[in-house]
Amino acid sequence: MESYVEIVFIHNLLIHAVSLTLSNIFSRKTMSKNHFLYILLLSTFLPSFLFLENDSWIWILEIFIFIFCFYNRTHSYLIFVGNRLLFLLIYYFFFEGTIKHHLFFPFSYSALFVFDFIVFFLYISLLMKGKFYLSENDFTCIFYLNNKKYKGFIDSGNFATYQSLPIIFIQDNIFNEIQSKCISVEIETMNHDSEIQAKETMITINKKIIRVLCTPLMRKCNYDAILNMKGIL
Repeated sequence: MESYVEIVFIHNLLIHAVSLTLSNIFSRKTMSKNHFLYILLLSTFLPSFLFLENDSWIWILEIFIFIFCFYNRTHSYLIFVGNRLLFLLIYYFFFEGTIKHHLFFPFSYSALFVFDFIVFFLYISLLMKGKFYLSENDFTCIFYLNNKKYKGFIDSGNFATYQSLPIIFIQDNIFNEIQSKCISVEIETMNHDSEIQAKETMITINKKIIRVLCTPLMRKCNYDAILNMKGIL
């Protein structure tokens, strides 16, 4: 039976769009709209239309996508691949077709169109509540410390804690205003263990009061604080 490549392209473009959007949401990594579209076309266009005697090129393309499109995004890439694989298995078991070039090539379309319409409707609903891609604004939030309002950036790579308290990094002037006792805290960094000065205090985010350890920022930052993923969201 035949499978029309145009339909294959549109179908898999939808699946890859859903998979990439979910990977951004779950990994909480920022991604520009152009980068998002570039990954979609690169992972869908050639596999849909290019057929050579030797299919090893598809693995080279996948490695290229991982190295150049998911730099410092290994977690996002693994979720993206996992989502794609899940969709492939679902379509393979419930619809007539075959898997080639990491895409699903259907042989019949009536039931597929109905299912794709449902997926598309759910995807649009997700986009209306969320976003097509995640920008830096999605990781900023307002918090209150000592009855003062500040703007913080949620660092998706910051999971540092000390005695179960999330560690946040704040500007020096804010740190100096905290009245609690300064203590020495040892945290693990990428290269080695580091000892930092910290103060325990309370912050308020989204009407939720959180006990945290504050430490001065180690680098220049456009925000009042670099917040922690643990206990913040």
